[in-house]
Amino acid sequence: MQADSETMDWIDSFTKNGELKKIPVSSSGYSIRVFDSPELLDKEIKKRAGETDSALSRVIATYDWEYSSNNRPEARLMKYWEVLIGNWHKPWNRELESELSKKEKRAIKGLAWAEQPQTIDEVGSTFTIQGFDLNYAGVILGSSVKYRNGKIIFDPSASYNSKAVRNRTLSDGTKKKFGEMLIQHEVRVLMTRGVNGMYIYACDPELQAELIKASR
Repeated sequence: MQADSETMDWIDSFTKNGELKKIPVSSSGYSIRVFDSPELLDKEIKKRAGETDSALSRVIATYDWEYSSNNRPEARLMKYWEVLIGNWHKPWNRELESELSKKEKRAIKGLAWAEQPQTIDEVGSTFTIQGFDLNYAGVILGSSVKYRNGKIIFDPSASYNSKAVRNRTLSDGTKKKFGEMLIQHEVRVLMTRGVNGMYIYACDPELQAELIKASR
């Protein structure tokens, strides 16, 4: 990330301490922008992806929508597993790869998710983006990330990440929940993918309102 210390402090405060500080204006040129809708965020990411120096720009999200690599959606109107927010929806996690021709599949063999051209029309997760940097990251914070009583809340009950919702058995046989910690880590991974900037939209109305305030 080409971010200064103030930007990293903002991300740390958000992900580690549940604090939402005023969004800093980076001296390094790193851009944090809050968008009023997923449509506007998606439009700006597509614009960035169409530019030579920021082609590796994608929309990514917390793991708050159902997905299975082994099964298809049961809903008759859903062709893909999708991220659905109001009337806006996009395929979720490598759904479009199955529709590529053999020639297209050969062309993307060995490429990371974000390097594959069809993924501009998908939403990625930590499972598709971890370990890979983007030029600009369009980060959608799903319902597992909320704002209540002046604090950011990480809610495992709203996550579709199985590791976040189930207990883990420790070496002494006791069970412990790590859901909040896992979601905090997940959000941090997403927020640190963009080398040049991060665009944000939050599904939780209270968090979205506070993010807009913090950006002014």
